[in-house]
Amino acid sequence: MDSRPPSKRRRSLSPLATVMERLESHRSWSHGITAQAVQDALNLRSLYLAERVLVALGGDTRRFETTEEFIAVAQNLMSGPISAKVSYLFRLHDIDGDGWIGRDELEQMFHIALAENDIRLPESEITRLVESVMSAGDADRDQRLSRQDFASMMAEHPELQVRLSEYGVSLLKPGNRARRMTLPPGAPLGGWVRNGFVVALWLGIGVAVNMALFMEALLRYQAAGASLALQIARGTGACLNFDAAFIAIPMLRYTNTLIRRSWLGRFVPVDEAIDIHRLVGKTVVLLGVIHSVAHLANAKTFDVASLVAFGRGSIAAATGFGLLFLCLVIAVFSRAAVRRSGKFELFHLTHLSYVGIVGLLFAHGPNFWMWGSVPWAWYLFERMLRLGRRRVPSRILAAQALPSGVARLDFERQPGFNYAPGDYIFLNIPALTRHEWHPLTLTSAPEDPRHLSVHVRSLGNWSRAAHKIISDEFAAGRNPVVRVDGPYGSPSRHLFDSPHAVAIAAGIGVTPFASILRSLLLSRGRRGSPLQKLHFIWLNRDQQSFAWFKELLGEIELRDPSGILEVHIFMTAGRTDMAGGVLDLAQHVLRDQQEGDFVTGLRAHTTFGSPDFDRLLEGFYRTPHLPPPEVYFCGPESLGRVVARSARRLRLRFRFERF
Repeated sequence: MDSRPPSKRRRSLSPLATVMERLESHRSWSHGITAQAVQDALNLRSLYLAERVLVALGGDTRRFETTEEFIAVAQNLMSGPISAKVSYLFRLHDIDGDGWIGRDELEQMFHIALAENDIRLPESEITRLVESVMSAGDADRDQRLSRQDFASMMAEHPELQVRLSEYGVSLLKPGNRARRMTLPPGAPLGGWVRNGFVVALWLGIGVAVNMALFMEALLRYQAAGASLALQIARGTGACLNFDAAFIAIPMLRYTNTLIRRSWLGRFVPVDEAIDIHRLVGKTVVLLGVIHSVAHLANAKTFDVASLVAFGRGSIAAATGFGLLFLCLVIAVFSRAAVRRSGKFELFHLTHLSYVGIVGLLFAHGPNFWMWGSVPWAWYLFERMLRLGRRRVPSRILAAQALPSGVARLDFERQPGFNYAPGDYIFLNIPALTRHEWHPLTLTSAPEDPRHLSVHVRSLGNWSRAAHKIISDEFAAGRNPVVRVDGPYGSPSRHLFDSPHAVAIAAGIGVTPFASILRSLLLSRGRRGSPLQKLHFIWLNRDQQSFAWFKELLGEIELRDPSGILEVHIFMTAGRTDMAGGVLDLAQHVLRDQQEGDFVTGLRAHTTFGSPDFDRLLEGFYRTPHLPPPEVYFCGPESLGRVVARSARRLRLRFRFERF
């Protein structure tokens, strides 16, 4: 018998086992499998749709007495021919069971499908969908679809036929394995390998330097007859001299921006600067703990009184305790759980203690000045330069509230402020706080000489307070001011240097690409750029979030005669089962009829569910007369790893911008 708690057991169940468990928990001994059980098992909003599933699977002629019987019928359907699956879909929509799908039945299923996908449309738009599907399938114009009409309409769309063939029972299937992709004969060794090699090379150099420093100090003190604990303490101390100096280099934002713009960007992993900074920071904390424990073991001071006396006994001991304490505080409040919990201020304020850490480092280590003087002086110079450029405030010209807790801010562009598409800034709102600066990507285009814009999502205390104070200031007839630090380069600024590019944005990760797309629109294709094709993929959970930039995308679609841009829209919360089937059918019909998408209004049609990145990237890879694309991604790190794996399989260069 499984002794694990129910919550632990549930996590280990496959999707099929989860469905069976839910069905069993709702099964009525007197009525067998009920619609309520199917609704819960398939996570449907509509009880009526659950009833339709039972009928379409054969429940109108006999009941499903047991869970096993229901699952067996569903599995037979999944493994059956496509014709059987098309018949199932027809029965799902044939509400009165007369062998025809009438206009009223189609309209009713549209209403249910839209509600299941949380899509809100005016009645006139729903009528348009019904008219489009009826006109596409109703060959004899009798205002109803026969089984043959339905099958013929699906046969005209092979891609839809394969996709829809699984609707209604797809949630019973465990997840599919990633497809194995094949490269064309003679495919070159791609950019991902080169990019990964550069990162691995620099990390390898860092590891080698640490090992060399550790062994040199350890052997030197071993030869002097020191204890093992002191040998380890001196070895880790030598490593800390190097790492505590190097940790400043990835944060040289101006320097890294210049490197990114130059040919050195090919050989220096500036795109991974934040990750390298975090890695070095974790290394410093780990080595610091080992260093401290080794010194304590050597001094044999393990009780509180002895520790206090030990700390007062020398400057090295006192500063060492201070360093360890401050480093541990920064490490705790730098965790993603803190930064993304709405308490970003804790991350920001504790990081300011680096000033004290640097001072303690020079006081603690007699040899640290040889390692840390140049990097930290360089960093201090950049900080002074940034402070100098922060003095000129800019008035906020407009603030617009957008769906899903996002606000757009437009403010003055100061003379001499030059930037590239995709660059980011640090923004401060003095009316809120004079000391907090938050990184935000510019969503305006460099071609706009007067305005800068950013999109701020209300996730933490600062962003929520910023929304409120700006609204209050405008309501009082005042134009609040902001201060700007930047601009700084980002991985996406390379996009215009690529003949063939794929830009993948998830949610508010669209912001760097918004600047690029605006620049593409205003510059009529960026004169001098080798960019010939840009595939733009935008993922959002819900319909409302597409309102952020759909006007921009719509304008580009109208003013892109050369066809540089190709847009792909995915609504990830959209259902890829029977609750989305009739909507998917409508999308394909509207595409054939060259009508706009009903979710966004764009020419590019929305696909429900998450994209298959393997299939998408392989399709782009095989675009005739173009080299393999470079892939740019901005979004959550978990999704970035998925995209990175797909790019790695195809050996594509991958650039990941975190937010």
